[in-house]
Amino acid sequence: MSTRITTPKFIASFPNLFEPSGFEGQDPKYGVTMLWDAEEDLSSLKSACETAILKKWGDKRPSNIQMPMKSGDEKLDSDGKVRPEYAGKKYAIAKAKQSDPPKVVDLELNPILDKTEVYGGCEMRAAVSAYAWEFAGKRGVSLYLGNVQKTGAGEAFGATSTVESDFGF
Repeated sequence: MSTRITTPKFIASFPNLFEPSGFEGQDPKYGVTMLWDAEEDLSSLKSACETAILKKWGDKRPSNIQMPMKSGDEKLDSDGKVRPEYAGKKYAIAKAKQSDPPKVVDLELNPILDKTEVYGGCEMRAAVSAYAWEFAGKRGVSLYLGNVQKTGAGEAFGATSTVESDFGF
């Protein structure tokens, strides 16, 4: 692993921080998608990625390396439309092995044990490590998820109705 860094604050999307999950046939993992405004300075993340590339390939840097930071304007839903919470943002995904669960804490570093306190739309920051990989002819850099801190509430994604509005009260 390369140097561990702390990300800038982000909006969490798809936070799997208490129970690992995975697609059929894959090892379950912990993870979170991190959303930042397009103007956010991600130079520390980019530097960690460059360090991981140098560590793996040295001066023989391959072409077409997949990087973890991506444009949210390219994140499409099942209908082929840009996901509204990703529009105009940058994002990256960080994951951890099932055997290495992240600790999730609040602003005072107290453990968060209530899973409902962490949701898509809450504000967080995370400790991550960049690592370079090569698999099946592809090359890239990914982010390994360490500990996570909830820094603010934020509006939950998809929270457009209430029980009262759904049932006419």
